[in-house]
Amino acid sequence: MKNRVEPRYKTNKSIKQKIDKLLEQNARNISNCGTGSMFDIGDEKCKSEWTRMEAEIKQMDSLFFDRIKD
Repeated sequence: MKNRVEPRYKTNKSIKQKIDKLLEQNARNISNCGTGSMFDIGDEKCKSEWTRMEAEIKQMDSLFFDRIKD
């Protein structure tokens, strides 16, 4: 029987907190995108910020990244 390799997201509390913070920020960016509010950073900035966040997540946990990537 093969041993399953768990993502660091599931086994490392610090990594989980950092990734959750990035995902929460992305959710805020997306929910405000196109609203015209003071928190609306625009479509292009939303995309570039998500690209940056994806790179950070991949560096912390490539297995978790593979599950969430576009």
